[in-house]
Amino acid sequence: MSQRKRNRDGGMANSVSDNDAVAALMSSAETRQRQLDEQSRKNYRREDRRNNGMGHKSNEARRSDDHKGRDGRSDNNYYGPAVRDYGQKSGTNTDEVNADVEKQKPNFGLSGALAKDEDKGNVYKGIVLKFSEPPEARAPNTQWRLYVFKGEETVETLHISKQSAYLLGRNEDIVDISLRHGSCSSQHAVIQYRALPDKKTGRLQCSPYLMDLESTNGSFINGVKIDSARYYQLKKGDTLKFGASTREYVLLTTNTTTI
Repeated sequence: MSQRKRNRDGGMANSVSDNDAVAALMSSAETRQRQLDEQSRKNYRREDRRNNGMGHKSNEARRSDDHKGRDGRSDNNYYGPAVRDYGQKSGTNTDEVNADVEKQKPNFGLSGALAKDEDKGNVYKGIVLKFSEPPEARAPNTQWRLYVFKGEETVETLHISKQSAYLLGRNEDIVDISLRHGSCSSQHAVIQYRALPDKKTGRLQCSPYLMDLESTNGSFINGVKIDSARYYQLKKGDTLKFGASTREYVLLTTNTTTI
């Protein structure tokens, strides 16, 4: 009897001790959790103070930003109807933007460079010329002429003193003197008048010069082939030939009686 009571009493004692132990553990866990939460809040506030001192956004501000869309609006309104002017800056006039777009469109017309060159003499009737007149170009006072011979027969007489340069070649749309032989180039050569100081007197003297424009079959003065892209001074009585043409162009003046 006493033994059973002792066991019963002992069992009761053990049961009370277990409950107390569980309660103590729970109380300790709650206390530990509160301590951890308090420490976390302290660390959080300390980080905010450090961020504010360095000019960064606080944690609260970052959390607020996380709830906003990329355009600065709340996620609740993100999927609502909106009109966006892509590429248009705030305060920009729509007409100005459209004008900028117009400027960027491809332009396959004339760039304007050809028109400038046409004023300088590099382009004529839309065709790029192979030469440009030099600064010393002048129209002559002397009445120069080219007498064209084919064999012993005079074919024609060309007056070449009304302008400062005469282009010779097969392209009749742009040349001044047409060379119809198939061996001649479209822009074969040019007769250019140049006013240069006389070596003896120092006075300007306007004389004719011939320059071959890199033609396929060359130009000739008195039977001698000349180099391309160089001026050769002509004198009264010189005979010019172009390509394989048999025509001869004799340079004379109005009052010439003999060669």
